[in-house]
Amino acid sequence: MRLAHICRRTTCLLLFIVVPLVATSCSSGTGSSDIVVATGSVTCSNVTGSVSFSPPLTMSGGSAEHITIALTTNGCTTSGSNIPTLAKGSVATTISMATNACSSLLSPQPVTVTETWIPATIHQSVVSYSGYKIGLSPSGGGGFTLPNSGGTAKVVGSFAGSDHGSGSTAALYSTESATELLTACGSDAGLASLPVTSGSVTLK
Repeated sequence: MRLAHICRRTTCLLLFIVVPLVATSCSSGTGSSDIVVATGSVTCSNVTGSVSFSPPLTMSGGSAEHITIALTTNGCTTSGSNIPTLAKGSVATTISMATNACSSLLSPQPVTVTETWIPATIHQSVVSYSGYKIGLSPSGGGGFTLPNSGGTAKVVGSFAGSDHGSGSTAALYSTESATELLTACGSDAGLASLPVTSGSVTLK
């Protein structure tokens, strides 16, 4: 009887220790259920950042080119979404080209970017464009519009709409005119970066 009583006390003590530990272990993690895939569409009307060229773009080229895009998207509003409001987003990606000649920008290159949203509980959006084209802002600043003419877009993750984001578009503009950009390309230093001062992003 005494041995059985001790065993019962030991079992109770073990349960007293183990059960809370198991419960804490199960509830302490932040699972994937905490991340929400946003439905519907989003438009961000204020895009700023930079497009950097390494090595700088020149008229003659001669080296492999890496273009780094780093952007912040503000002024975002959603439509038909389970996310009524969001603060902003950010984009960072790198594009590789065979040459650093300025003329290479005239050839549409596929672009895939990952948009990270704030708050971080919103699942990211991976956006693929078939290409881009050179464009001008209403004030005459040079930049890019995506996708290219007759091109396609696709969204995986948040804000893919009802057709995988096929209607998604983006525009990135600088205050520098096309003439100023060409002059920089023709200089000894080349064109090292393009400041993005305006633009928009729509995922739908």
